Amino acid sequence: MQSNAQKRPLGLQIAIYTFAGLWLLMAAFPFVWTVWGSFKVELDFFSIADWTYAITGERTKAEYGRPFTGAGYEGAWIKEEFWRNAINTFIVCFFVVCTSLTIGTLGGYALSRSAYKYTFFLLITALIFRAMPPVNGTFGASCQQPLLFWSPSISHSHFGCCIRFSKAFPKNLMKAPRWMDAHNSKPSVMSSFL
Repeated sequence: MQSNAQKRPLGLQIAIYTFAGLWLLMAAFPFVWTVWGSFKVELDFFSIADWTYAITGERTKAEYGRPFTGAGYEGAWIKEEFWRNAINTFIVCFFVVCTSLTIGTLGGYALSRSAYKYTFFLLITALIFRAMPPVNGTFGASCQQPLLFWSPSISHSHFGCCIRFSKAFPKNLMKAPRWMDAHNSKPSVMSSFL
C-alpha cells in the first residue's frame, strides 16, 4: 500500500491511464487492422467505392456467403506451400538464437570474471557497436567499388578486402619505409577504395 506522500492525485492517475490506453490502441491498431483485412477479399479491403466495405465485408459476403473467409490463408499455406518457408525460417531462427545465446553467455561470463582493466572498455565498445543501427552502406559487392558509409555490418566481400589490405602491410613499422619503396608506394587494394 502506498503512503500519502507516494499517492498520485486522481486527475493525474486518470490522465496516465487514458494516455496509456490511447497509446496501446494506436500501437495495436495496424496489427488488428491487418489481421482483420486478411479475412476479407481484396475488393473489400482495398475498396475505392466505400471504405466501410473493409469493415462490413459486403463483397466477401457476395462471394463466400459470410463476412469473413479463410481463403487467403488456404491459398498461401496449402496451395502455395508457405508452410515450407515457415519451417525453414523457424529452423534458421532457432539455431541462430541458440548459437548467439551460447556464445554471448560464455563471453559475458568470461568478461564479468576477468580482472583485467581493458574488460570495461571492451564491454563499452561492444555496447556501442550493438546500439548502432545495422546500416549496410556499401555501393557494390566487390572490392572495386567504394564504400559509401562506414557500417558495423559491412558485407563479407568488403571485409575480405580489408583483411587482405591489412595483411599487405609490414608487421614491424620500422620496416615500413623500406616496404613502401619496394612496393612502389602503391598498395593495390587501397586504391580500389579511393
